Amino acid sequence: MDVGRPLSDVVPGARGQLLAALVDLEEAVTVRALARHAGVAPQTALSVVNDLAAAGLVRTQRAGQAQLVSLNSAHVLASPLIALARSKARLAELLRGELAGWAGLAGAWLFGAAARAGGDRGSVIELLLVASTSTELPAWAEATDRLTRQVQNWTGNAVQLVEHSRGSFALLIRGGNPLVAAIRADGIPLTPGCQSLLRG
Repeated sequence: MDVGRPLSDVVPGARGQLLAALVDLEEAVTVRALARHAGVAPQTALSVVNDLAAAGLVRTQRAGQAQLVSLNSAHVLASPLIALARSKARLAELLRGELAGWAGLAGAWLFGAAARAGGDRGSVIELLLVASTSTELPAWAEATDRLTRQVQNWTGNAVQLVEHSRGSFALLIRGGNPLVAAIRADGIPLTPGCQSLLRG
């Protein structure tokens, strides 16, 4: 999965980039502003927008000399497109469901490129898992193996697990470790106890 632009896995090229930008912006903008946000040439954006407008997916309106465009959220294809563009939220939802029944799990975060909505299809899905006691138990190893396979199945991406016990994670916090700073900056909490864990 392209973790930065998941919609491009289904709708590649400028069309996918522009659709993702329309979902992301959530308001009417000029074609030039849309092109800038999507990272495509204005003329390409105009051609694609005209085609999408003909299909009813894009609404157009005049605002003085400017033409404003926005996603037609009432269109039958809008909901699937929005869901594709927001696949990061769906991944987090699946992870929360998978981790909800874990015995011995004190906390978990999605971090790195997938959490920041950066990266691309080659990006690794990075997860921090904090065990209540030890990461050396057989049941923990079985659970992490299962999780790795499941995430690979959901995304097609490689998975990297960073595993800590509650004690070793507390040491990271006290030492001002860069991993803790990254989690605080843009990590996505996946379990209820995450905030208390970050307090050390």
